[in-house]
Amino acid sequence: MNDTLETKELTGGIENVPGLKHHELNICGGPMSVYEAGRSDRPVVVMLHGSMYDESRFIWDQMFPFLSAYYHLYALDIPRHGKSRPWEGSMDHSRLMDILNCTFEQLQISSFSLVGLSMGGGLSIGYAALYPDKVNSMVLFEPGGLGDKVDMEFITWLYINFPGMLRRLSQKYMKQDHSYMKKIVESLFTGGSKPTDPERLTSIIRDEVKGKYIYRENDMDDWLLHCIGPFRLKWNLLDRIPQIKCPSLWLRGADSVLVKQYEMDRAVKLAIAGGAEAEFKLIQNAGHLLPLERPEQANAAVKGFLDKTAATKVTFIS
Repeated sequence: MNDTLETKELTGGIENVPGLKHHELNICGGPMSVYEAGRSDRPVVVMLHGSMYDESRFIWDQMFPFLSAYYHLYALDIPRHGKSRPWEGSMDHSRLMDILNCTFEQLQISSFSLVGLSMGGGLSIGYAALYPDKVNSMVLFEPGGLGDKVDMEFITWLYINFPGMLRRLSQKYMKQDHSYMKKIVESLFTGGSKPTDPERLTSIIRDEVKGKYIYRENDMDDWLLHCIGPFRLKWNLLDRIPQIKCPSLWLRGADSVLVKQYEMDRAVKLAIAGGAEAEFKLIQNAGHLLPLERPEQANAAVKGFLDKTAATKVTFIS
């Protein structure tokens, strides 16, 4: 394990958390970037970001610094995001499960809570279903894999199967200046919310665009690409949700258009039907990027839930 300690004296953002460690691991033949902060005697919390141009430094810009004062945090850059590149081969759900498990083993953490958004939420569900003895609790921000289809499914399917389209956005964004990309970042915020630090977030997005461009990665993750069919999704995680044994908190921004309210309601009911505790919280004037759009409300909700569940080991009765 090669570790480097970040020492920049700036304010806000993951990289400026006091005592931050950045691990660069070799996992399953590829690089894994992991940010660690917080006291080692506190309950462990692992954070998994979303897809496309997301990475740990982006979506957890406000939540990671906040939670680091209370928990022992690890924020992972999923393969082909952030500093976890380059990787060869397909990154489907099964392979990502193996990579995550090997990462946790190398970090020597065997009991933890998961906090995931979008694709990271879907990966959290999959992992908790596979390894229920390791996951104490979960916080899920609009997790992926809950639906039967996506909006404009046939058009989306045509788009991703048309030659050259899967790298078109990165090629376009590489030609744009900082001010253009800043407008893109600001357009992601809904309900009157605004970025806490638009300059930092824009720089992170530009780094992510550059990484995809240099390593010739697709704009969309394989995790997403492999589930999109012409008329409906090829797979989802609905059958795995009843296998979750830990308490879970499901959060949605009221203005989100990516994950529907009925999908969240169905998922929570499935978790409860499986015998686990599950609760739902809707936050107004926010969309899919809830931890960035309404950081105070999101941070308070997550901390309140983790305070009750992060140190509680799941017990199985045979």
